[in-house]
Amino acid sequence: MDFRIIFLIVFFGSALVILVSAIVVLSLKEKTRSKSLLEKYQDIGFRPGSKDIVESKGFKETRMGNRQKIYNVFTGTFQRIRTIIFDMDTSVGNLGYGTGTPHGNTYKSSGIIFEKRAPVFLLRTKSPISRKVYNEYFSLEGDSSFMTESLAQTIQKRYTIESTGDHILFVPSKRRIENIRKELEDTYKLLEEITERNQ
Repeated sequence: MDFRIIFLIVFFGSALVILVSAIVVLSLKEKTRSKSLLEKYQDIGFRPGSKDIVESKGFKETRMGNRQKIYNVFTGTFQRIRTIIFDMDTSVGNLGYGTGTPHGNTYKSSGIIFEKRAPVFLLRTKSPISRKVYNEYFSLEGDSSFMTESLAQTIQKRYTIESTGDHILFVPSKRRIENIRKELEDTYKLLEEITERNQ
C-alpha cells in the first residue's frame, strides 16, 4: 500500500479518535455537573423545571446568537421571591468567546431569574460594538432611572442584567454558576438596589 495512503489513514484515524474522546469527556463532565446541581438545588428546596419556563419570559439574552440550548433548569423561591436558575449554551457566529466550532463560537453561561417588578432595561458588558455606552464597564439600554454610581461600581463587568418589567435576569459574565447560595445572595443584593425605587 502506498505510504501516503497509510499516512492519511493514520492521520485522520487519530484525529477522529481524539475528537470522539473529547466529545465523550465533555459529555461525562456535563452529566456529572447536572447530577451535582440536582443535589445542590434540592438541598435549598429547588426542583427541576422545563426550559419552556425560561423561554416564556421573553428575554433577549436567551434568544441571542445563531443557536441556544437551555438546560439544568430549576425553580424555587429565594427571600420569598419566585426564582428560576438555569444553564445556557449560546452559539454566536464568529463572535463571542468560548469553544470554537466550524459554525462559530459557543460559550456556556448560567442565568438567575427573579419574579420582581423593575424598570425595563438591558445592561451588557461593554464591547467594541456596544450601543448606549453608560460607562467604562457596560452599556445600558432602556430605563436607567434606577442606576446610581455606587450600583454601577458594584456591577462593573460582573453581570449582564435584563428586565422585562415583571422579571429580571442576571447572567454572570464568562462563567457558570457553581456556588449557588452565594450567587443567589449576590444577585439578590443587586436586585434590591435596582428595585428599591419601585417599592
